[in-house]
Amino acid sequence: MNAHGRNLSTTAALLVSGLLLTLAAAPAQAQMEEDLIPRDRSFVSPEHLALELRLGPYEPQMGGEAFDTFFDDDSGPLMALELDVIAFRLPDIVYLLGGGGIGWMQFDGKAVDSAGEETSEDTELEIVPLNLLAVARVDVLARKLGIPFLLTGKIGYQWASWSTKTGSSPEKSGWSVGLLWALQVALDLDFFEPSAARTMDEEWGVNHSFLFFELFGFEPSGDSLEIGDTTWSMGLGFMI
Repeated sequence: MNAHGRNLSTTAALLVSGLLLTLAAAPAQAQMEEDLIPRDRSFVSPEHLALELRLGPYEPQMGGEAFDTFFDDDSGPLMALELDVIAFRLPDIVYLLGGGGIGWMQFDGKAVDSAGEETSEDTELEIVPLNLLAVARVDVLARKLGIPFLLTGKIGYQWASWSTKTGSSPEKSGWSVGLLWALQVALDLDFFEPSAARTMDEEWGVNHSFLFFELFGFEPSGDSLEIGDTTWSMGLGFMI
């Protein structure tokens, strides 16, 4: 074989070797790209419920300075859970839901005597709010415009069971009932970890997750003990 033939053979061998190396490296390269590029978030399982867990300060009004007299600005906190059922869904625009929630808070302080002086006796106020709500959750910003925020409005009725006890005195208890409203702004977490969001949906059925800030108010009516407040809470929510 002449020199020209040997050069062609060598070139062909090098090309074949390069092709084989490229084919061998392709799966590894594809795996690297899959790891680096988030998986498509178009997969969404059926949605039925919204679950919210929240925590925030609460100071019952109790007719002006009465609360501060006994509990010295104790702010709780209020811990609560809300579960809503999706009644209507206009895809990528709005959810209409109905549901309710339950919470718990406790305040501790010192009793005062008839002269308004603090005593050594402990006093305690415990409140367990129960509510029913109608909810409208707007998600058009996140789903249509690529802005990762959800806006929610709530209106409903709350029944708050309260009980108080001071030292060895008999416990007193009752119910405060009235209007409950809330306005919420939430940050959609799917935007930041789309691959993790899809994994949660596939494995746990969690369609979306979000962090939220909520402003709300409870306004007892009638002869109810005045344990209402206008305050805020923060928490974590899931669409399931």
